[in-house]
Amino acid sequence: MDRPARRKICLSLHAPFPSRTQPASPLQPLGQSLGEAGTPSAPLRWDLREERVLTLIDNGVSDVLILEAQDHLGGRVRTYRQEGVVVEEGAEWIHGGWRNPVYRVAVAIDGVDTPLPDDAFDWRVVTQDGAAADKSRYDVVETLRDTCERSDDVLLAYYGLAYGQCFLDKFSGEYGTGYDSPEGEGWLHYLEQIVNGEEGTESWLDIAAREADKYPDLGYDHQWKSGYDTLFQFYEAVIPASKIRLNSPVCRILWDEGDDKVLLVTQSGDSYLASHVIFTASFGHLKERHTNIFEPPLPESFSVHFGHMDLGVSNKIQLGWTNPWWGSKPLDLDIIWTSQDLPLDRLWLYDIVNVASVHSDPNVLQMFIMGKDSKNMENLPAETVLEHVMYLLKRITLQDIPQPDFFHRTSWYNNPWTRGAYETYITLWGDHQGLKGHDPITVPLKNSQGRQVLMWAGEHTHSTRYGTVDGAYDTGEREGYRLLDILKPGRIV
Repeated sequence: MDRPARRKICLSLHAPFPSRTQPASPLQPLGQSLGEAGTPSAPLRWDLREERVLTLIDNGVSDVLILEAQDHLGGRVRTYRQEGVVVEEGAEWIHGGWRNPVYRVAVAIDGVDTPLPDDAFDWRVVTQDGAAADKSRYDVVETLRDTCERSDDVLLAYYGLAYGQCFLDKFSGEYGTGYDSPEGEGWLHYLEQIVNGEEGTESWLDIAAREADKYPDLGYDHQWKSGYDTLFQFYEAVIPASKIRLNSPVCRILWDEGDDKVLLVTQSGDSYLASHVIFTASFGHLKERHTNIFEPPLPESFSVHFGHMDLGVSNKIQLGWTNPWWGSKPLDLDIIWTSQDLPLDRLWLYDIVNVASVHSDPNVLQMFIMGKDSKNMENLPAETVLEHVMYLLKRITLQDIPQPDFFHRTSWYNNPWTRGAYETYITLWGDHQGLKGHDPITVPLKNSQGRQVLMWAGEHTHSTRYGTVDGAYDTGEREGYRLLDILKPGRIV
């Protein structure tokens, strides 16, 4: 017999709530999500979960439901549109070719576009005061990335150490004379921010080298013709609308109630009974609120491992003009900070090291910012952020730049359903505590009767492609097939 949801919910988010006593809706496997990440490609890699529901539907399991916390499918994959301008708040790139399942879907729905070649851009390298910097030093950056990021065995010597230590050890030898000069230190800062952007870290000393060494390269990156939301328009077309509930954050999951059912209660007070739940919330949200969400509490091994991992923070700032003041070609402008002489209220700008035209609209310039300065930026009023970045643009270009016609900035950390951007990684501390992979947080939970009732998907549960849309896609398929093995044990594959 269905029973009521009988507890107040989400008190720590939006208290107070009235008590709810409405009957719970019965379901079979239930796909529960609270948003996904991100963000980000030469920096951004993010998340996907709709594939697990499609896997079930394609195999004859129709009694399913997606509970999405936000007002759109995709979570940390989100296309922003305003008066003809199209930009990505989260993921932009498809990382790899045919070995990437998202690329294969994108090709099938005619969504793939080829990035512009490097020589199509107006590439500039300047100091924070607009003086030309030595472009040849960019070769140092690429050589060190080839050595520490892309080689097969160099990082083996750094297992047990921070990923960034490889770059720090090798920088002076590769840069040569002047490595400790203001410009040399500026190039080192540039390199660190590029690496932080790739990994979503506040510092390249946060992530364990063993962890960074797992990521397999699936080939060249690709772009979307008309926005990443093309992918979710496809899913919306093939998944019945009745199977999706937007604006339905789940605040309580009672997963061992003695009757082989899982009771879920949303922020609005709606409740659902499910035979199985696949939980795909952002790791940032899961780490912050798991003690409030799950009853009984998750096994201690989960909470311990949550402390050994982190979800990085990254954001984008985007400005657009009807007429590009920088010229007719797309811009790619690198900033080498030879000093940090910024007004105190604008010190957060120091971690911006690139300004570039976006693929979807070359008249829009985009900046990435990571870590604590990314959080600081989120807490500033939008008009203050605009004022500060216009100050920076005028300073590095030595031009009197008009006010933009378009301005947008993201706030992934302050979003309670994400609490971070795109890549969930094992920290150096976690590596020292013995956590060598993501598998321990992917173990399905069994209730007191020994039945698997709660399963895990999302980028943070992938062992090698964490932080990517395709990694999340793979975990959705993984858990979809795990559930099929339970629901249809005699099926023919």
